[in-house]
Amino acid sequence: MIDILIFLLLIVLIATAFSIFIFNDLLYIVIIFGAYSMVMSLIWQQLNSPDLAITEAAIGIGMTVLLVTVVTKVGRRPQ
Repeated sequence: MIDILIFLLLIVLIATAFSIFIFNDLLYIVIIFGAYSMVMSLIWQQLNSPDLAITEAAIGIGMTVLLVTVVTKVGRRPQ
C-alpha cells in the first residue's frame, strides 16, 4: 500500500516539476513550487525520515512566503 502511495506522490512530484514550464505567471509558478515542497515533504514522511520532512516543510513554507513577497513587489509577468 505504501509503495503505491509513494509512486503516486512521485507522479505528482514530476507533474509539478514539469508544470512550471507551462505557466508564464510568476505567482502560479510560486504556488506550484509550494505544492512541490509539500509533496516532497510527504514523500520524506512516507520514507520514514521525519526530520527531513519537517525541514522540507519549514524551508518550503519560508521560501514560498518570501517568493510571494518578491513577486508582489516585482510583478507577476516576466519582462
